[in-house]
Amino acid sequence: MGNHHMGNYEEILVRKHLKRTKARVMIMKVLDKSLPMTAGEVYEAVRGKDTRLSLSTVYRNCEALAERGLLLRSTMLDDGLTRYEYAQGTPVHHAICLSCHKIFPVDVELEKGYERYMDREYGFEAVEPRVEIYGYCKDCRASGKDKAYKEKMGL
Repeated sequence: MGNHHMGNYEEILVRKHLKRTKARVMIMKVLDKSLPMTAGEVYEAVRGKDTRLSLSTVYRNCEALAERGLLLRSTMLDDGLTRYEYAQGTPVHHAICLSCHKIFPVDVELEKGYERYMDREYGFEAVEPRVEIYGYCKDCRASGKDKAYKEKMGL
């Protein structure tokens, strides 16, 4: 990994015509190596490195980066919070545990030609293929938490 990344983030910001601020570089760095995080979680992660940063600054910067496509936004969980992830170029699909809210990347393929199908069947132009699969992780299944959750939801 090394630290070749720092300059790399700055170049990306320049290419997107965004000011290269320390906050933006730190946010990108944190999210690059992580699963989707809320602005609050990003703030916790960068606060140690720069105590002057406020939560609202982190949130505004996450939004600015998302506007330019450098971060992806998702609201996957029922807490309704927006989560940000670093746009890696190749879309990452996620499995999301409904019980403990763990999110992990999974390697699943969309069928070839799905874009044409979406367009033909629904008149929908697919531009960002991200799949979210909801279910129960092996820890929750082992401890029976999935059953408790299903009962609560009447599943």
